[in-house]
Amino acid sequence: MRRLLHVLGTICLLLIGMNSLHAQRRTIFTDRQTFGKVSFPSTATITANMVDGYVKVIGNNRFVFPTSDNSVYRPFAAAADGTTGAYFSANPALGVTTSHKGGNYPPLPTGAPFSATSKDANIGKVSNREYWDINGATATKITLSWHLESAMSSFAPGGNLSKIYIIGWNGTRWVKIPSTVDPVSLFGNGSFISAGSMTTNAAIVPNTYLAYTFGADLSATREMAPGADSMLVAADGTEILKPESSSLDDVEAAVYPNPVRDRIFVRNSRKIKQVSVVDMAGRRLLSVNKAYENGIDVNGIPAGIYVVNIEDDKGKTTSRKIIINK
Repeated sequence: MRRLLHVLGTICLLLIGMNSLHAQRRTIFTDRQTFGKVSFPSTATITANMVDGYVKVIGNNRFVFPTSDNSVYRPFAAAADGTTGAYFSANPALGVTTSHKGGNYPPLPTGAPFSATSKDANIGKVSNREYWDINGATATKITLSWHLESAMSSFAPGGNLSKIYIIGWNGTRWVKIPSTVDPVSLFGNGSFISAGSMTTNAAIVPNTYLAYTFGADLSATREMAPGADSMLVAADGTEILKPESSSLDDVEAAVYPNPVRDRIFVRNSRKIKQVSVVDMAGRRLLSVNKAYENGIDVNGIPAGIYVVNIEDDKGKTTSRKIIINK
């Protein structure tokens, strides 16, 4: 028991340290739409700042790019002069993130959105949480990182990171890029299911792909939860387990991302009449009956567990539970 408590305590301290790593950094903003950027020498180690937007490196040393989006710190690394990149804490199948000036940017970068259903046959799942736009004409190994918000456990049943790899959008589909989990991650600790990083096995020219994110083997997505008999893919690429007792209409009602920080998107098999968010006491906190296609802002709702009710044009209401994180 003492050993178990010691291990749990160590894990808690590790997670607290990682979260403080986010909080202690001052955010520098650049305009993603105009490709504004902050430049650093490749010899620099950035510990006090993170950049919400594009970062450029000058020099050929391996550099950890302090990229972030909406307070989510998600660095990547490369080792080629002139490499430039930005992190998007958004579903690549939508390609839309919030602007620090207010509202949303249009789908970015050029070529977005990147369909999660257009992928090589050996890719079972495409991340719907995040992606990077990395540019450069000189070949380099590329390292991407993940953290709690990345929900890597949904990719790797049982915490098996060997089923995860980096993928790139080649203009028409996602393709697998051979990559290996880092023993020491970009966060300075080991790589675990909760946080870590991985690096491409070979140097690649960043401009080869329009966007980068994480993918999972087919074998990982086929390991289904008890009581499920099939898996469906929503139009945004979100994979949904279909219970034996559910109807197709129930399955096609989706709310994503989940967990969420600032904006949810809804999808239903029938025309949506109204979307509402209620707390666990049944109090309605938000109700929207139009313009829900562009997402519903939940910034004003405190962190916690809520229910999203989706009412269709026939009066049927389908409910989905979500977690709001701050």
